[in-house]
Amino acid sequence: MTAKPDYGLDAPGVVRNMFLAALATAGLAVVGRTRAIPALTSAGAWMAVSFMLSGLLMIASSRVGKLRARDRLLDRLRLAGDERVLDVGCGHGLLLIGAARRVPQGRAVGIDLWSATDQHDNRADATLANARAEGVAERVEVRDGDMRALPFDDGSFDVVVSSLAVQNVADRAGRRTAMREICRVLRPGGRVALMDIAHVAEYASDLKEAGLLSVRAGGWSPWIFPPTRTVTGTKAAS
Repeated sequence: MTAKPDYGLDAPGVVRNMFLAALATAGLAVVGRTRAIPALTSAGAWMAVSFMLSGLLMIASSRVGKLRARDRLLDRLRLAGDERVLDVGCGHGLLLIGAARRVPQGRAVGIDLWSATDQHDNRADATLANARAEGVAERVEVRDGDMRALPFDDGSFDVVVSSLAVQNVADRAGRRTAMREICRVLRPGGRVALMDIAHVAEYASDLKEAGLLSVRAGGWSPWIFPPTRTVTGTKAAS
């Protein structure tokens, strides 16, 4: 049997805590009902449903929604098929492998620190297994590395993409450095397409400051929970 790709459960600790919170607040509702405290019953029940729904939405986002969001982002790039693409914070290869499928004469390179906090079972071997399952292993490469110090020469890539990764850099200065590194490794005329939950307007500002043209921050996408926004831009041709 052919293995099926698995693009991972995002923020597994958050998902777990959502369900634990649902259980705890359901307990409050039971206590409120037992002791005839309507306000506690109502509040506990409402919070339990909210936490449970949030956890389920996050699972649906990881298993279905983010694949649709990925396809929409990559479709907008209208890749010719021979580009060299970098996925920053590639994780299990959601964008990396999606890009590789669109560049049969090109190459897709992913870089990550492989943090299991951000994604369950996040490791290079899992990403390469997904590439094999999708039939693109021959044009996929993964590297260990930090987005704030990309281990590539200037102008190495035609396209740089990223999904739900830059937000994991905790400090503003670090995120600004990541944007500058992304611009540095882009060739003249190259394009950027980033998707994230937070800081998107900040990314747009930093990309403009780094010299990118036609920078646009898009509206909210419903396919990922919490909802994401995108930012795109193009490096000057000369």
